[in-house]
Amino acid sequence: MSIHYAQTSLVVTRDGSHSLRNELTGEHYHSIFGAFTESKYVFEKMGLLEADQSVAPLRLLEVGVGTGLNLLLALAFARDHCLHLQYTGLEPFPVEPELIAALNYGQFADAAACAWWQSVYSDLLVGHPQPFSNAEVAVVQQPLLQFQATQPFDLVFYDAFSPSSEESMWNDDSIDHVSSLLAPGGRLVTYCIRGYIRRRFMANGLLAEKRPGPPGKREMMVVTKPH
Repeated sequence: MSIHYAQTSLVVTRDGSHSLRNELTGEHYHSIFGAFTESKYVFEKMGLLEADQSVAPLRLLEVGVGTGLNLLLALAFARDHCLHLQYTGLEPFPVEPELIAALNYGQFADAAACAWWQSVYSDLLVGHPQPFSNAEVAVVQQPLLQFQATQPFDLVFYDAFSPSSEESMWNDDSIDHVSSLLAPGGRLVTYCIRGYIRRRFMANGLLAEKRPGPPGKREMMVVTKPH
């Protein structure tokens, strides 16, 4: 299986946690105000904590696995809340294993989850799902528009690069497709709050709300699909 790794370099964000910089676009994988702080707020607090935890299993799709920081938070959250989690991550251009091993997330996220992620990362990239506590994890090397799900998702982490560097991830086709992947009552969280993107979610019959953002960003967006 051929793997096309992203060209990245390691950076330290303001809260001390690592992120990566894409050398082709200049984009950072996380907020420079704090990678861990941003992920904890946008994807755990506004996503997992407010999702319907009565759903079993909770089917989670992440668009843009990147460094795996959001996954690490989700794994620890699921274990600590006795939540059965099925995670699917989309990443057509994964990070090189050597950089995954160099990330300092063990100082910020759950140490056991971090050690597990580093040990199984290469297996996940070649299509071998892996268990962690009460979660099942799969990584798919496909872009969003090529991904055909066999079931809808209860929660989506939409963590693509910004519209200025990856416009195709935020156009009507992509928003329509990810909208179709949400189960009734499902929830999508993203740091991006562009007006045309919010209006497109609403055109798909979804509720798209502005919420206060993490440090360094005034707002973020929470999208829900009516029952």
